[in-house]
Amino acid sequence: MLGLKESSPIDMLRKFSVYLDADLLEDYGAARMILDNEKGSGSINVYELFPGLVSWVYDINFSSDLVIDFEFSDNKPFYFSYVTSGYQLQKFPEEEEFKKIKRSQNFILISEPGNKSEFVIPNNKHFKCCYLIINPKLLGTTNSNNISRQLKSNLANILDPNEKDRPYRYLGDIDTRTGTFAEIIIDNKRTDLVGRLLTEAGVLNMLASQIEAHDHDSKTDSFQPSLSKEELSKITELGDYIRENIGNKLTISELSRKVGIPIRKLQEGTRFLYGYSTNQYITNLRLEFAKELIQSTDLSISEVCYRVGYTSRSYFSNLFSNRFGMLPRDYKNSFFQDDLMFEVSYRSMAYSEIKNSDVKDILLAARTHNKQNNITGSLIYHRKVFFQLIEGPKKNVLKLYDKIKKDDRHSDVVTMWKGAKPSRDFKMWSMAMISDDDVLNISYEGTTEKLSLGHLMGDIDDKSLASKNLWRKVRNVIKASKPIKA
Repeated sequence: MLGLKESSPIDMLRKFSVYLDADLLEDYGAARMILDNEKGSGSINVYELFPGLVSWVYDINFSSDLVIDFEFSDNKPFYFSYVTSGYQLQKFPEEEEFKKIKRSQNFILISEPGNKSEFVIPNNKHFKCCYLIINPKLLGTTNSNNISRQLKSNLANILDPNEKDRPYRYLGDIDTRTGTFAEIIIDNKRTDLVGRLLTEAGVLNMLASQIEAHDHDSKTDSFQPSLSKEELSKITELGDYIRENIGNKLTISELSRKVGIPIRKLQEGTRFLYGYSTNQYITNLRLEFAKELIQSTDLSISEVCYRVGYTSRSYFSNLFSNRFGMLPRDYKNSFFQDDLMFEVSYRSMAYSEIKNSDVKDILLAARTHNKQNNITGSLIYHRKVFFQLIEGPKKNVLKLYDKIKKDDRHSDVVTMWKGAKPSRDFKMWSMAMISDDDVLNISYEGTTEKLSLGHLMGDIDDKSLASKNLWRKVRNVIKASKPIKA
């Protein structure tokens, strides 16, 4: 059984990956767990549209029943679920029998702080399901976009059971309209900016459909676009072309020729998939890329503006503000707040002649420098391979990482993850160190265990040590655990 306390969806997915010994890929506001071992095969995707709204997507087959003992937090989130393949079981502690969440059935759950729910995903059944997780406390804040504020208002008006009726569960009728949008979300495996816009549109359409179905409590009419699946697929692939030419002028006629679809059908398909015209979809891609550049680089706002294809900074700022609820300069400044963390983790190969004394010198210098610059993290050294995670103020972390990449005591530096995060993982560690002979004390799921590198990595050959998958696993184990001491 997987004991899981409600927290940020990406943190919860990290615990899934550790429990299932799976690989976890992280992107900006998104993550994908890939399972391919004796425990099963498939993936779980998580994507945050904006603070307060997250999609959690299963496309997976487990070798044995996955039983989740889930404890709710104080946030009283809403869970909207739709299964397109297989089924799921759910019950509250006081219930003797499970409720079956069937294929094509709307399911809504509103939690109560401290309450628990048990979920079971049966073995050897291809389970495809999309959960939409809504945290009302994070919706409609000062810097929220219009969609966030409208969603908060709609939830309050439509789904607001009395406190005595919580936890609240709704099992609706079979609903094929919702299934159209759920399939779009589930079949999209991408976590980059192109995939995020496709997921965003699918999520908002699915959510609107489920709220409508709940409001009417009856079957909705079957709904399909007039375009074929092949034509819709071509339109989703168009995002790659736009991304590659994002700094250039792009016309609808050019895009129509590129995908071989008439302009009328291109416009119809774009509106169905994304809820916007083709021109607005191009604009949204530009703005999402601009947001990534502000998050991960030190480019000025003017440089970002030109990089994504705009010549007027004021026009760009207005578009950015309308989409994200704040001006680009304010968004950039938010990464320099004292309470906002930025992380870089990387894997590199030590030069062949490195000695233990050299590694100790690296560690000593790191601890001295990091303490002065409010940076914390961990350094792992194992059989001529370095893995390091550094976290702290964005400017300080990026400056240190540039210096690290130029260090001639290692080579083949591969960035594992880079981006902002809500809090530190290593509050007390100016730089924790674990090497071949060390043992790390960690706390996980209420117990304390000693973790050695040999136990963490298993019996692997030297060639496998360079694998990004291996070091993502190391990162997930360390971050999902609570360090006791360095």
